[in-house]
Amino acid sequence: MMTLEAGLLAALLGGFIGSVHCLGMCGGIAGALGMAGGGKASFAVAYSAGRIASYMVAGAIAGAIGAGLAGAAGLGPWLRLLMGIILVLLGLQVALNLKLLAPLEAAGANLWRRLAPLARRLVPPRHAGQALALGALWGWLPCGLVYGMLAAAAASGTALNGALFMALFGLGTAPAMVGLAWASGRGGSWLTARRRRALGWLLVLFGAWTAATPLMRMAGMHEHNGHGMPSEQVEEHREHGEHHHH
Repeated sequence: MMTLEAGLLAALLGGFIGSVHCLGMCGGIAGALGMAGGGKASFAVAYSAGRIASYMVAGAIAGAIGAGLAGAAGLGPWLRLLMGIILVLLGLQVALNLKLLAPLEAAGANLWRRLAPLARRLVPPRHAGQALALGALWGWLPCGLVYGMLAAAAASGTALNGALFMALFGLGTAPAMVGLAWASGRGGSWLTARRRRALGWLLVLFGAWTAATPLMRMAGMHEHNGHGMPSEQVEEHREHGEHHHH
């Protein structure tokens, strides 16, 4: 499986499993928005559509920054390793009910303080357009899970891939969030503590697998780089070789 395909699968899986974490923070928001919108299914879908659109914008920015770092400083393998580490941390957070990504939330607190007054003006939404706008603002709520996935999106290679990565992450979270917004907080009861732990450990395994590829590559570079060739050049040669094979 190609690195990009593995990353996109990780995004979808991370979103689905991470929505367990979201039920703690965003579940209350989803339920409140559901009640504010009268429990309309169209509003619930609009909230998530707006939220995913914001994730895609942020993902495109992260992907572009990551591509610049990978090209200028040869950090591609390190960024892919970061993606694996973030997934492992997210899995541990879900499996063990920890707050490993909480420090990242402080980074977005200032931005949210500026957006919160706008969000308050849209509650309760009067039509689906307002629900969409409210969802778009919701997408910028300080959340360690989202920021962690944005760090992973930086390893996706391009702005387009970053947007796609975050779109799949958002789609992964959508079933829980749409269900909660529609049912005003009565969803998610199927998620027992045992299932939550199992899903968390599954994501830990997936993160370890994601991290294994760049680790093996870096180990290989050290082995075959005995003639003083810069690691970045070795990486370049390998990537050119991959393109020729495809």
